[in-house]
Order: sequence, then structure tokens, then C-alpha cells
Amino acid sequence: MILIADSGSSKTDWVLLSSQGQTETFETPGINPFFQESREVKALLVNTFPSQTRASVKQIFFYGAGCIKGKTDKVVIDALQQAFQGPAIEVADDMLGAARALLGNREGIACILGTGTNSCYYDGHGIVDKVPPLGFILGDEGSGAYMGKMLLNSYFKRAFPAGLEEKIRSELKLELSEALNHIYREEYPSRYLASFSHFIAENQKHPAIANLIKRSLTDFFEKNIEHYANHNSQEISFVGSIAYYYRNFIEEIARKKLLVIGKILPKPIGGLKEYHIKNL
Repeated sequence: MILIADSGSSKTDWVLLSSQGQTETFETPGINPFFQESREVKALLVNTFPSQTRASVKQIFFYGAGCIKGKTDKVVIDALQQAFQGPAIEVADDMLGAARALLGNREGIACILGTGTNSCYYDGHGIVDKVPPLGFILGDEGSGAYMGKMLLNSYFKRAFPAGLEEKIRSELKLELSEALNHIYREEYPSRYLASFSHFIAENQKHPAIANLIKRSLTDFFEKNIEHYANHNSQEISFVGSIAYYYRNFIEEIARKKLLVIGKILPKPIGGLKEYHIKNL
């Protein structure tokens, strides 16, 4: 059997492929080697997979946030080696997983748009170029956190129309001191900023919110995609909740810039299953 995983800090999507072609998909808590040690990851794996399954798995492909080759990936590799009985193991970062899910063995530009963002130029075999995302403070244009930051900035600086300002005040009950505390003092400020994605999505037809979304996604194109060689002729594909729910905005921006959009997926696990079935 072959086991495939796509993991973030909050959850991991798994696919188990049997030799008869049957598949089983399920979800577990997230695995991120920046925040967990091998023993914690091993315990999760042992509790998730019955001993018979762990003995039957011959190959494991694990794609995860925080899995840096030659550094933090060892945390996950060690846990998989201890929990399973001698399978071949490949651990890579979530960007390679996104590229394989979106492009398979084809050349193109792959992008992740979720709480944060990332992108790469993929030659059909591996990542050959990468514009650094820089995180929510210096970058992450187009992300949920970036849009949340734009929303708070416009609200507290009184840039929104009166009707929208009142709607934000009544529904979100924002207080400046509380917002600043979340961002500058508490853990996971990017998650706090991204939490406003729900409000933005629900109000995306309001002209001011639609403009915010367009500006955010345009920044992603201009500060990331347009810095890849031959981006005008390459297929550009996206994965992630922000990309999926704002696909109309992405397609509109791309048309104006004469760019070619490929797949837009909510998550990579389905594409990873197809990729590994084709490359058995």
C-alpha cells in the first residue's frame, strides 16, 4: 500500500492506496515539525493507523508545512520510520506537494493561497525557482492574513463608506486595543488576521470589499507571479481556500494581464493522489 499526506499545522489530509486500486481518505490533527517533536508525531501515527495497516504500507509520501529538507524534515522522517515497518519514505514541503497536485509532470507556476501564500516555478520534476513569500508582515500578498490586515487598516483609518463601517462595527465588534493586542502580543497573529476572511467572503459584492480583494490578489500577481521567467506563457495554477473562493477575481485579473490560468483547487490531496497513481 501507498500512503500520501498533505499536512498543515491544524490538520493533515491522508490517502491510502491499496494494491487493488482502492483508496481510503481521512483527516487527522496537523503535523508541523516546527512545533512538534518526533515522539509526538509517532504517537499520533500509532493512534491513527492500526498495526496491520502500518505493516502493509510500502511507500509514504508526506508533504507538509515546515518540512525543510535536511533540517526539520528529519522530525517527520524519524516518526514515520518508527511508526511503520520499513517503507520507502519521501518527505517534502507543502510547496512541492502543491506543484505536483496542480501540474503533475507538466511545467508551470504553482501557487498556494490560504492563510499565507507561496509560489514556485516547477519544471515538471521539481521546483527550480521560488519568489520568497516573506510571511504576513513583509509579504504574503493575496493571503487571508493580508486581506485581514487590509480590512483592519481601512476600518480603523476610517477609509470605508459609512454603511460598511457600521456593518463591520455591529458584526465584528472591533476594538482597536483588542486588535493591536492580538497582532502584536498574542500568538499566531496571522491566524487572527485571516479570521476576517469569512466576513470578507460574505460581503465580497460590496464595492469596497471587492476592491480590497482585487488589490490584494493583484499585489500577489505583481509581486510574485510576474517575477518568474516566461510567466506570460506559463500555466499558472492555484490551491487553497482563498484561491478557490475568489477564483472569479483571480480569473479577471489574469484576463487583464493576458495570463493563462490552469487548475484552481481547494486542497491538494486529490491532485496528489492522481499524481502518485500516474507515477507508480
